[in-house]
Amino acid sequence: MTRADAFVNFTFAVSLLAPVVAFWSLRLPKDTHRKVQLGLLITAWVAVLVLETKIRLQGGSGSFIAAAPVEVQRLARVVLAVHITGAVLSYAVWTGLVVVSWRRFQSKLPGVFSRTHRRLGWVVFGGLCFDAVTATAMYVLVFVA
Repeated sequence: MTRADAFVNFTFAVSLLAPVVAFWSLRLPKDTHRKVQLGLLITAWVAVLVLETKIRLQGGSGSFIAAAPVEVQRLARVVLAVHITGAVLSYAVWTGLVVVSWRRFQSKLPGVFSRTHRRLGWVVFGGLCFDAVTATAMYVLVFVA
């Protein structure tokens, strides 16, 4: 049992599932892959924005960290800073990749953007994996410990 509410659990679940779904979508036809990526990105943004709004309404990240036991709050602050930095970078690259890819999508693939798309896709996948690991660390520190 955890001290997390439904908003936190939803966002945590999305963080854990995002790299799995992103990897799975690689095996899909190109048009389906882009639709899955767009849906996943929108779901992830909604989850993050809902959680961020909840945290802000409750007083900010300090109140979020306050849910952790006192002995791990310092560590939780560091992990949160690392998590937020990685998540912002990952979501920025991911959003940019989806927008550019959607605009450049051609019926005849591979196109001139394919190599860049693949490379940035793996960067995004690594970022999503990093986010899942740091989100798990935050979840355990704040809601389980």
